[in-house]
Amino acid sequence: MAGFKRNSPGVATSVVVLGTLCVGLFAVSAEERAAPPAPTPPQFEKDVLPLLKTYCWKCHGGEGLVAGLDLRSVPLMLHGGKSGPVVKPGASAESPLYQKLAAREMPPGDALKPTDAHLATIKAWIDVGAPARYRGGDLAEEESPPLTADDRQWWAFRKPVRATPPAVKQPEFIRTPVDAFILNRLEQQGLSFSDDADRATLLRRAALDLTGLPPTPAELDRFLNDSSPKAWERQIERLLESPHYGERWGRHWLDAAGYVDTVGSDNDATIIKPREGAWRYRDYVVAAFNADKPYDRFLTEQLAGDELVDWRNAPEFTPQTLELLIATGFLRPAADNTGENELNTADIRHQILYDTLQTVSTNVLGLTMHCAQCHSHKFDPISQADYYRLKAIFAPAYNVQNWKKVDERYLPDIAPAQKQEVDRLNAELDKQIAELKQQIAATRGAVQQKVFEARLAQIPEPVRQDTRTAVETAADKRNEIQKYLAEKFGALLTIKPEEVTAALDDAAKSALADREAQINRLNGTRRSYGKIQALWDVGPAPVAYLYRRGGFEFPGARLEPGFPAVLVEQVPGPPLTPGPGGSSGYRLALARWLTQSDHPLTARVIVNRVWQQFFGRGIVATPDNFGRSGAAPSHPELLDWLATEFVRSGWKFKALHRLILNSRVYRQASRSDTELARKAATVDPDNVLLWRMPLRRLESEIIRDSVLAVSGKLDRQLGGQPVPIKPLPDGMVVIETQNLPAGASPFRRSLYLVTRRNYQPTELAVFDQPIIATNCTRRTTAAVALQSLTMLNSQFVTEQADEFAKRVLQAEGDEAHRIDLAFKLALARPPGAEELVLSRELLGKHRQRSLSQPQVTPEEAERQSFAHLCHMLLNSNEFLYVP
Repeated sequence: MAGFKRNSPGVATSVVVLGTLCVGLFAVSAEERAAPPAPTPPQFEKDVLPLLKTYCWKCHGGEGLVAGLDLRSVPLMLHGGKSGPVVKPGASAESPLYQKLAAREMPPGDALKPTDAHLATIKAWIDVGAPARYRGGDLAEEESPPLTADDRQWWAFRKPVRATPPAVKQPEFIRTPVDAFILNRLEQQGLSFSDDADRATLLRRAALDLTGLPPTPAELDRFLNDSSPKAWERQIERLLESPHYGERWGRHWLDAAGYVDTVGSDNDATIIKPREGAWRYRDYVVAAFNADKPYDRFLTEQLAGDELVDWRNAPEFTPQTLELLIATGFLRPAADNTGENELNTADIRHQILYDTLQTVSTNVLGLTMHCAQCHSHKFDPISQADYYRLKAIFAPAYNVQNWKKVDERYLPDIAPAQKQEVDRLNAELDKQIAELKQQIAATRGAVQQKVFEARLAQIPEPVRQDTRTAVETAADKRNEIQKYLAEKFGALLTIKPEEVTAALDDAAKSALADREAQINRLNGTRRSYGKIQALWDVGPAPVAYLYRRGGFEFPGARLEPGFPAVLVEQVPGPPLTPGPGGSSGYRLALARWLTQSDHPLTARVIVNRVWQQFFGRGIVATPDNFGRSGAAPSHPELLDWLATEFVRSGWKFKALHRLILNSRVYRQASRSDTELARKAATVDPDNVLLWRMPLRRLESEIIRDSVLAVSGKLDRQLGGQPVPIKPLPDGMVVIETQNLPAGASPFRRSLYLVTRRNYQPTELAVFDQPIIATNCTRRTTAAVALQSLTMLNSQFVTEQADEFAKRVLQAEGDEAHRIDLAFKLALARPPGAEELVLSRELLGKHRQRSLSQPQVTPEEAERQSFAHLCHMLLNSNEFLYVP
């Protein structure tokens, strides 16, 4: 090897020195060699914490804090409870924790006591100074990377800036400012808008986008025959005023809110546990969209409706108070399994808080904050302290130490004072009814005893008394003789209720009838009340901690409620003012912060999702992630302009919808076989720049609703209790027609079917009805063979195709007229010339085939042939897609 010398003097010298060192190292006395190593002092996390968890946490840990004492970390023990600190480092004899344990005073009663070895461990740990990895109160700073100027400069964390709509080369294409931003980007790539879609296509597109229902033939004819330049604007206004508008747009919000009608994780297909009264929140959302409630008010009511009014002390609930309480159902969909005693544990309680926070952060803030539960965000400037400050805002309502189980977490739909009076009146009724029932039982009992004695007299005297004793003795206590006598004479001595009634004399019958009538009258005066799945502060705000690595067993620094530091100028944020009726005011402060006109995220996130619903993709393609790991906005200036315009327009959704639907970009054709399309294929193959209108498949509910609308069977009633569903043994999930609410129809809009977390009706599941783990801000769309098979073979579709045919055949006119009607109902357009010819050929072939069958009348053959045509239309791509 180059540079290596075998007989280097330096090496020889080193060997000598090393040998000398070795001799010195091993030249130790025998006494030193025999000395044992020093014992390792107990470690808090490894040795002491498991003991405290075993013996102490039931009263002083995650699920309860007796006397305000928390033994989950050293800082908490040094802070202590009502009696002060419980650990004095270096002095176990002066530490109440050790004193109580050593004296066997704690744990109290018959609870498991620590062994002598465990006591010695705790004593040794205190005497060496109670060391722990986390001792100080600066954990928040340790876990929170410092914010930099670059962090605050991320586009989503800066306030929206309203840009002037850019100049374009083709200004004649501009209908609303939206067009200027889109066309400017297109022109930069040498592209332009596609031609407008035809009027029939535009009407169907707008009707499905705004109401989720296809236009009727009458609506189509009216629009096609309206030659006014304002025809389109008038049509949009009619659709915005439809009561079905709120159903369509309410469904979008309910997805993002994670709305379900069931309790818990919903992991068993055969067990459906309804959340009583949850449907009131769904109806609140629909009504809010129909009323065009401003988004800032809409959001505030859902986050803190209970903190806007002193409902606790109200003599009665006004409609507005009731609406505010119902609105807080927004915060209730998290999977709550605490109704089961074995699942009412601290970890599950905390998980409900985590899930609620995830819904709020993804839906409203457009941020993926859940990873900050365990560590500061890997990509975004969201610290673990930020996460737990935001979590603390919801802790007074979801208080882990003062927990309300899921079956307790509801409010009556009457004021507390009214409920107290109703309960008092009903208790008095119960008392009167109980007395009447006792009188009835006494009268019937006396008669029953007479009948018994008369029948007993029929038994031979030598065994009569033994038989009485036998039948009066419990079956499992009888001896062999008594078993024999009971079996022999039991049937004779068993008096049936109808036999007692027959034995009553006229006076007794009259008296009993009078008492039964009194019971019925009293029950008729009983008052009842409904339930609201609301959220409210259940007591004083608990102390908030940062949980190390997300474990509630390892609380670190105490934190004040607040907002993410990157979004505010000071931490934890603006001062929090208590709300009415003893409320903390935390959630109201959050709502007011979120609805500031220049908030960096609130308006951007919601207008992006509105854009997503109209174009299939948001300006930011990741609607729940505006952070660094999310997609960059395709049109950032447009996003900010829409956000500021939304706020300027009073946070009104309908104004935003008018702005988009009246634009040139929305009214483009969706064709991809044009010269422009061929040119765009190399520049923008994914149509991100919107040189044509994207083709979008209908959502699962809208497919079902459209089928029902076309068949004429759709029940358009708004609101009310959900339509029940049930699983079948073959795995299908269908509507439970035998258990419908009073006056309900199985053909209501899909919004009103029971919404389960996991097991949706089969017709909806196959078309990508989302599974709700927490919430869904964007639905996925798959194309699988099962969808075609469902449309071809499912009982629901084939039955509705038959109803569709009956509807068409009821119309006056010849075959061509009826074909025209079928096309207008299903596709919102008349058939083309070739389609008319092919349709008539199809009808002729099926009519001939049906007539060849025995006992098929011409009328039945006509119905069957049109059923085939109607079924074909329902299976067309055109029916399943928004054009």
